[in-house]
Parts: sequence; structure tokens; C-alpha cells
Amino acid sequence: MSESIPTHEARYELWPTQFLTPQSEHDTGHSNESVALIVLNSPISDYDYFSRLYHNASYCLCADGGANRLYDLLRKQYREWDWTDALRSALPNSVHGDLDSLNDTVRQRYEQIGVEITKDPDQYSTDFGKGVKKIKDEVPHLRDILVLGSVGGRVDQGIGLLGEFYREQKYRNPDVRFWLFSESGISTLLQPGTTVLHTPLGKGLITRNIGILPLYGRAVISTQGLEWDVQDWSTEMGGQMSTSNHITADVITITTDHDVLFTVERATE
Repeated sequence: MSESIPTHEARYELWPTQFLTPQSEHDTGHSNESVALIVLNSPISDYDYFSRLYHNASYCLCADGGANRLYDLLRKQYREWDWTDALRSALPNSVHGDLDSLNDTVRQRYEQIGVEITKDPDQYSTDFGKGVKKIKDEVPHLRDILVLGSVGGRVDQGIGLLGEFYREQKYRNPDVRFWLFSESGISTLLQPGTTVLHTPLGKGLITRNIGILPLYGRAVISTQGLEWDVQDWSTEMGGQMSTSNHITADVITITTDHDVLFTVERATE
């Protein structure tokens, strides 16, 4: 979620940990009715991680094979339960995509308990892009899209996801804030201007480790609240990059003249 000031020096305020806490523990002035979750076709090993995101969203969409991943997670988490009870514990609102990765058994069982399964045969868009379009049609006052996926595994798929993440945020849905929840971190795009990020280490949800990645072009950045702060510092792929930096305050500030990807490591037991 972001609050922007419409000036030539835009200012934003973000809470990267807000979707990992119960609704009652954060007050950003926004309802979870404006929040949606996309589950991608990536392994999900941490039930609590998924559950926190799921309960902070009003709409959950499994992008094609993401339904297989959710099915496997719930069957493992509730192995003593009947499959219908296990799946009903965290029902998606829809399964959507070209459906070429959806397991037949998973499809049949979700259909049996009333989950909407819809197909988009467009071969010029990915299941992630299809999912975003579907959510935009279903959630009237959409403000935030949480993306549960992975940038591990195949390099081409990981880079492809980060490219789509940028395209959807920058060009197709600039009024929606996208958040990528990977197996190890939380990432979001920082737009030109100054962004204030609330990073409360004491809650045990994130670690001190952050990166400011110029994946989408050369940027000049300034920071406050990091172990290695910089001022008017040029960063680009193949040049200097602020990776493996450390948070030293509960609120940090990053100013940039070009879009950069901010990522913070999440705390795991």
C-alpha cells in the first residue's frame, strides 16, 4: 500500500511487513477488501507464511498450477483430515490460467467443492498476467496484489517473473502496489521519488538484510537508516549495487531517480 504526494518529488510510505501480521496489528487506513493474493506454480513449504498472506487478502487466485501447490500444502498440513475439509480450510476464490499445468485430480476436487476454474487460452500472456487481469475484474477497489512465488530454480523463469513484475506495476497497473513474497524475502518496486519504509525488526518478521537492485536501468539513489548509507550514488547492473546492506532503524528512507527493486529478507525459524 502506498500514499503518494502528487508533486515533482513524489513521496511514498510503505509497510513491507504488514501482510505478515494479523489485521488487528496494523493500521494503515486500508481494508483487506482492497488486497488480493496470487499463488503461483512454485513450491510452498511454509504453511504459516501462506496462511498469513491468505488471511490478509479478500480474494485468492491460484494461477494454473498454483492450485497444485496449494492442494499439496493443505493435504500435507492436514494429513489426518478428509481432503474436502483440508481444502476448505483455505479455499481459493478461483483457479485461472491456460490450465495446461493443472493436475486432473486437483481440478476435479476443487470443482467438486465449488471453486471457480476458468481458462484463458491467450498464448501471448503468462498465467501471472492472466491472474492479474482476472483479479482486476473481480476486486473493485484493488490497491495491493500479493504474489506468492519463487525466484529460485530456473534462472530464466526467475528473471522472467521479475520482468513481468515490473511490467505489471509500471505500465499496466500503476495504481496497484505489487508485492512479491518469495521463499526468502519480500520485494516491491520503488518508484522515482522518496520512499519511507517501515522496517520494525523487533517484530521478528524480517531480518536486517536488504538489497536495492537496479534491475530496470541505471539509478541514482540516496538512503537513510542503513549500515552503509549513500548519497547521490549511481547504481547499475555491471557497476555498483547496494546488495547485502543492513537495516539499522525501524524506519528507513530511499530516494531514487529511476525504478529499483527493493527486497528485504524475511525471518524464518
